[in-house]
Amino acid sequence: MAETGSSQASISRKLQIGLVLNTGFTIFEFIIGFLSGSLALVSDASHNLTDSVALVVAFFANKIAARPANLQKTYGYGRASILAALLNALILVTLATYIFYGAYQRFQNPEPVEGGLVMIVAFVGILINAGVAFTFSKDREDLALRSAFLSMALDALASVGALLAGLIILLTGQTIVDPFISVLIGIMLLFSARGVINDALHVLLEGVPKGTDIQKVKQAVLDTPGVKGVDDLHMWAISSQYAALSCHIFLATSDMAQSVDLKRRLKDMLSAQFCVEHATIEMEYTDGPHESERLDEGV
Repeated sequence: MAETGSSQASISRKLQIGLVLNTGFTIFEFIIGFLSGSLALVSDASHNLTDSVALVVAFFANKIAARPANLQKTYGYGRASILAALLNALILVTLATYIFYGAYQRFQNPEPVEGGLVMIVAFVGILINAGVAFTFSKDREDLALRSAFLSMALDALASVGALLAGLIILLTGQTIVDPFISVLIGIMLLFSARGVINDALHVLLEGVPKGTDIQKVKQAVLDTPGVKGVDDLHMWAISSQYAALSCHIFLATSDMAQSVDLKRRLKDMLSAQFCVEHATIEMEYTDGPHESERLDEGV
């Protein structure tokens, strides 16, 4: 379902607050990471930096997606959030590559690390990242906001890893744990990016909305009184929350008034059961494929 103007404004405020908190902590963590010699902190700060980028991208995508449809973009700008999510995921992949390279160098040439300082900064990071992630926990239906939520949630886990690294270094003096934790952070980033990229590409390739069984949609249409058959059924996602559908309906009657009522009932059913906000239904009086209809398309 499309978001209302008030929810758009609420999301914008959340993004602004998250951006201020995360960026401030990122600068602080970078400084302490370099001073303490901790690659885990620098890696976590780098991830925090991408979180800030993700929040900025999500903020502008949220603004663009709210624009109304026009003569050039007849479906509107809903897919701006999909492109934003894809961009954020690619940034995560790039960052993970950088972290792996830095960890490899540290494995080759270990450096001293201030364990106690790492623990203090990591604890602050847990509070900030978990708090910002919580503010987006109810907005995860939007793919761009879900990518921002995942980034913040994983960064909270990364801060937990940095905290453990600092504790182990403080207790044992074994600094090898610092690049090891960094590798784990990089793996988490790749895992997060993989899911977002798959979901974004699915939408961009006109895939059936996630969580929707197209066969159940077809059966629901066939079960509607007055429908004798259905073919050339297509369903795709315009954005994370906006689905569209088109199909040909073979009517059981040729009465015009009944066919108009049937189309209305079908659209109401599709909206209520499958969140289809835009349905194009063509009524037919003969069954089977029709002129210019490709047999390998639709359901």
